[in-house]
Amino acid sequence: MVIIYRKGNAWSVNYYLKRTTLLGNVLLLSILFLLVSSIVTVNAFTFSDDEGDDDSKDDEKEPDEHRDSDGTVWIQTEIMTVMLNPKLPSYQYWYTSDANGSLTRFMVNYMMIVEFEDANGDGVYQPSETIAFAPLDAFEWSLQAGAITNEQGQNTEVYASYTKGGLSEDWEDDWFEGWMPGYEDEDENHTLLASEEDDDHDYDFSRFKFMTMRFYGHIYMDDYNGTVTDDEGVKANYTVLGGVELKIDIEIGNFPFLSNTSRVAVLNYLREDVAASEEYDHHFILHEETGDDEHDSSEVMVQLGEEFEDHDEDDDGIADTMQEISLVEATTDVTRGFYRWLDTAVMTLLNGSQVAVDVSASYWTDGSALLLFFIYSNFDGGSILHDPSMRLVEGASPYTPPQGLLNLPLESYAVIGFVIIVIAGASLAIKRR
Repeated sequence: MVIIYRKGNAWSVNYYLKRTTLLGNVLLLSILFLLVSSIVTVNAFTFSDDEGDDDSKDDEKEPDEHRDSDGTVWIQTEIMTVMLNPKLPSYQYWYTSDANGSLTRFMVNYMMIVEFEDANGDGVYQPSETIAFAPLDAFEWSLQAGAITNEQGQNTEVYASYTKGGLSEDWEDDWFEGWMPGYEDEDENHTLLASEEDDDHDYDFSRFKFMTMRFYGHIYMDDYNGTVTDDEGVKANYTVLGGVELKIDIEIGNFPFLSNTSRVAVLNYLREDVAASEEYDHHFILHEETGDDEHDSSEVMVQLGEEFEDHDEDDDGIADTMQEISLVEATTDVTRGFYRWLDTAVMTLLNGSQVAVDVSASYWTDGSALLLFFIYSNFDGGSILHDPSMRLVEGASPYTPPQGLLNLPLESYAVIGFVIIVIAGASLAIKRR
């Protein structure tokens, strides 16, 4: 509305809006502000589909698992996401806030089991000492997952278990040929490695058909304190951190030993950058008794089977049973995660008695990954149980949420909108006066 009036000898024009129009515009602007801000805030974070349905803060911390149509299993906590391949004991893990692990994703595959004679007496495995071997993708694997709940119905633990089955008809039969010795040697001493028919690289691992093998993974909601115990009592203590660490129980039984003096090695195939761009480059730091040893997958080591030297004691003179490899971001020197294992395993003999035995390790890099071999004593007729784990460092995620006004909680936007309305109302009241 426009009013023209005369004041003295001058004419003036006064433009004003109706109170309802002014208030409506203020309300409209406030609603638009809240709507846009809410959309920006939601898009600034990527959560799992289930998190938005939780009714309490405690529920959001519960570990969860689900399976895709192709059999891939996912385990997720607020901090850690793990993806498991249904065809082979394979684990990829990254920060939940880092969508798809595009900044930091690590991988541990259990790829091979080997029988060897420790010819040089160093207690660890070198390829030249091989008696027999079998790649684990030569077998069928059953992957089962589930959750354990407490009396209140809350998930306290999520588990995923790989169990070995019979021989597979679909497996990669040439990935090891570049470094595993004897696979095409015609000498009869090597025929037990793998039988080759003509030149088609058709290997026979049927002698491992009755071997039992399981990789049983756990993620706990709260910290878990465990022990390694044999018939004499507790031999080691360890702690698994809740929500950020996946503990694996490696169980092997009925191994077809060819010698009563041989040992068994299990290949851990580690990669430090699975999905990250070139801007995020990680490397391994092996924490050994003689000091830290740095490697990355792109290296090709000349010596195959270098001994990982265990820490015998910590700074307080107490036996140190936990060995560790750090996964470190090269540019920032920030440790994102670990691969850890106990240097003690439990052997169960045929008569049911249990004995704690030492676990040693050897390693090398082949240009694609770090090949780490766990070494177990001969358990002919019995079984062995060993516990490694994969851990992320809480608070070390490379993902940084956007900062500024639009990163405020939704409640803050409601307050801002209310303040705008109050100010507009006050201004209107002043104008009326």
